[in-house]
Amino acid sequence: MDIAIRPVAATCAVSGRPLAPGDRVWSVLARRPDGMLERIDVHADHQAALIAPGPVLCRWSQRVRAPAESAAAARRAALQSAEEVFLSLFDEPENGAAQGPAAEARDRLKFFLALQLERKRLLKPIGPRRYRHAPTGREFTVPDFPITPELVAAFRAEIGRLAPPA
Repeated sequence: MDIAIRPVAATCAVSGRPLAPGDRVWSVLARRPDGMLERIDVHADHQAALIAPGPVLCRWSQRVRAPAESAAAARRAALQSAEEVFLSLFDEPENGAAQGPAAEARDRLKFFLALQLERKRLLKPIGPRRYRHAPTGREFTVPDFPITPELVAAFRAEIGRLAPPA
């Protein structure tokens, strides 16, 4: 199962201002009260004004890229977004802001993204639940879950808003 994470939004979630190639953007992944995960993109100038709809699982900064011109470029952009989310899940301090269901959602996301990035050869297994990120050499310990149809179905429902529009 590939986790398709939509690229940067066209407009800033705080100001409504269009985001243009080259702009510095902060992206936040938050767990809404209804349990769904939501990605929110804001221009760097408006980062302090962002009010997340629930606990923040991770955040990362990036420059807006020009839109993908082909299907292959769109797939590469989605994979890069998944990689950015994975890395930021480990960069975000787990300081109690995300406890209970939010912490569980963070762990499930780490688990499924690790499986996808291993399959795409961006993560190399180095031991039980341990991975090395090929481009950076960073090592990660990933939570483990028994893969059941119920877990996969619940996870697909939870990440529904992260996918790019069809």
